[in-house]
Parts: sequence; structure tokens; C-alpha cells
Amino acid sequence: MSLGLALSGGGSRAAAFHRGTLRGLQEVGLLDPVDIVSTVSGGSLFGAAWVVAKKNNTGLDAFLAIMANELEKGFVARALASWNVFKLPSPWYDRTDLFADAFDKIFFNGMKLEALPDKPALCLNTTVLNTGQVGKFTKDGFQTSGRYKHYKKPLPLQHIPQLASFPVARAVVASAAFPIGLNPLNLRRGKELPQGWGAGTEVEGLDSLQLTDGGVLENLGAETLLTSSRLARWDLVVSDAGTAESLWRPSLSERIRGGLMGAISADTLAGVSVLMNNKNDRHMRFEIVAALEESWMASSLLPPRPWPISGMEELLYDEFLPQPVPRPPHRRKLLLARVDQSWSDLLVSIARWRLIELGAGPDEAAQWLHDKNPAPVEAFLSNQGINLAPAKAIYDNDLKGRQGVDTCNAVSTNFTALKQEEVDALYHHARWQVHLLKEIYW
Repeated sequence: MSLGLALSGGGSRAAAFHRGTLRGLQEVGLLDPVDIVSTVSGGSLFGAAWVVAKKNNTGLDAFLAIMANELEKGFVARALASWNVFKLPSPWYDRTDLFADAFDKIFFNGMKLEALPDKPALCLNTTVLNTGQVGKFTKDGFQTSGRYKHYKKPLPLQHIPQLASFPVARAVVASAAFPIGLNPLNLRRGKELPQGWGAGTEVEGLDSLQLTDGGVLENLGAETLLTSSRLARWDLVVSDAGTAESLWRPSLSERIRGGLMGAISADTLAGVSVLMNNKNDRHMRFEIVAALEESWMASSLLPPRPWPISGMEELLYDEFLPQPVPRPPHRRKLLLARVDQSWSDLLVSIARWRLIELGAGPDEAAQWLHDKNPAPVEAFLSNQGINLAPAKAIYDNDLKGRQGVDTCNAVSTNFTALKQEEVDALYHHARWQVHLLKEIYW
């Protein structure tokens, strides 16, 4: 079994939530099958730290305890308290370098990308400001896309294997360099970028690629697992630490803070404002669920049969399955855990087709979802033999129900220190969702 794990951005809040996702996956027997980890921003710090810990034979219990301790200490204060802060007046050292050095000291100890393990493979997603495309750091180097001068559609540019010697910490900060506060990380022509790289494309005349937070384009890390020719996986776990969707009503203090942030980041914000209008978390969540539903529809229309197939069946399967992943004989499985999700929210958002498949009548299932009443859904699932007890115990006893969910949603998405109760709440919040979603969808 092969499983892709996407770890979203969200600073320390994301890392704390992903702790619970890993623990939950271990508890339900889905951690060992994970063979690719696609990460963004705070998820990149967490994912890279976990992969490196596995490389160093650090067990999961020990790693999760170390990460909890580091989250309670915070990263911003320690970066600013280091002697490296005195390098900031230099034109060759900036805030992004400062954080890269802090992350390296805490987690990576100078490790290069090429030293990362083969399994689970790690992909650190960043945003290339010059082109508006995703850039991917893996142990094999760096890959991005661009437009060839004779072809308008973005296509993969030449892979840069020389960047396999790039420090893990700098690749992480390239993924996590939130443009309000941190400068883009530059890959310079003649140094990180080979001379002649990108010939015949829109980037051939660039002196550097400017890399900023991967969340500018896609904050879940899931697009790589859905569309990459090398890294796509059929069955997915997505750990989403994004904030609750709400209208922006800035207070006076927020306006003042925004003005200060803009003053130190104006050069980057101009490019970011254009890109962020085109991509957002809601769109990507819909894309993930759509991919799941398409595969389930295809499996209903086209029962598993020996390959090869031809004609209309071939066309349908080509539409639904990423290449070059072998066409699996089963429908896609998805586990999507979110910070902005309560017990009731999850139950009343179960796909209608899944309720029908489990034995509910079509009209009955439609009524449950229309009423947004979790009680009949919970009773139905229990009657169908789905074991809700482990997830419910974590939700009620460890997370403290809706109160715990509210605590998690109130945690900010930067890299400042978290309180112990926040770290614990986010941990249990992810755990119960992994248990429940595994029971419902797997």
C-alpha cells in the first residue's frame, strides 16, 4: 500500500496539529504506508524535522515529545536572540537567513537534501514569485515549471540536480518564508542556478529565482500529490491546519500592525497580492474532494478488470488517474483532517454517496445533510457497525469537545511560542479526526 501525506502551512499551529495527525495514523495503522510527504510552510518545518528524525533512528514517541518542547519554546524569539542577529545590517544576510540558521541549529545540523531518506520521500513546496509557479525541493534537487516561448501552457523546466547539495534548513525556510516579515530566498544564476538553465523559456533571462512561502499558491501541499508526474499518489491523507473562513473586519490595532508589517515587506507584497487572488485554500479543498468523488464514480461505472483496457474505458481512467502512477484497481481513499472542524461539522459533511453506500436511503441521507443534525447520522453509523467510540473518547475526554476546537482555532499561524494547552489541544484535535475518518472512509 502506498500513501501520500500532505502537511499544510500554518506556522507552529500547523506543526502542533500535524503531531496529532502522525500519532493518529500510527494508532490506526496507516503511518507505515506513507511513502511521500508533501509539505508547505509550517508543515515543511514539521515534515522535514520528522523525516530527518526517522533518518537518525529517532522513534516517533521521542520525536513528538521533542517537537512539543520546541513548539512551547517558540522559534521567533530564539532566532532573534541568537548572535546571528548582528549580521542583519549586512546586505548579504537577512531575516530569512536568520530563521534558516535557527531551524538548522534546532533540527537539521547542516543536513543536505541529498542525505534525506528515500522513504518517506520529502517534497518541500515553495512559491516562485517570478513565474507564479510552485517550486519543489526533494532529495534529488529542485524542480519548477515555466512557459516555453513557443508553448503557452506551463511545463516542467529542466530539473536542477546540483541543488541536491542544498541545505535542508534553507529549503524549509524557502517554503516557510511568509512574505509579511521574511524576505524571499534567492536562487542565483551562476551559483544555485546553472548558467543556461531555462533556455528557450520565460526564465532564461532571470538572474535569480525568488522563492517565498508555498502557501501563497497552495497551502495544503495536496496539489503535488494529485498532479505531479513523479510524486502523485492515489490514496491521500491531508492534515489541514488552515484558519477558519471568516470575513475580515480589521480593528484599529490590526490596522496599525498591518501598516508596520507592510513597511518592512512592501517589495514582496506587491508580487504576492497578484498571486494570492488566483489560489486559495477553499479551492484546493474542493479539488481534493472532487478527485475522491471522481474516482468513486469511476469505480462504480467501471468495475475493476484486468489490464489493458481500451476505448471509452481507457479515456475515463486516463481522466481520473494521475500518471505515471499505476492504475490501481480500487477507488481513491482520502482522509482530510482540519483544525476548523468539530464532531458535528464532520458528521454532517459526510458525502451523501458514502451514506447511501453504507445503507442509507437516498432521501434519508439528503434530509440528514439538509438538517445539519448529527444525531441521526451518528446513530446510523453506529447501527452499521462503524466504531465511533475511540474517536468520540478522544474528542470528549482529551480535546474537551467544542471548547477544545475553539482553543485550536484561536491559535495564531506564526512561529511564536505556543502554550502547553494549545499544543495538547491541537494534538488531540487531529487524533480524533484520523480515527473517525478512517472508520468512515477507509
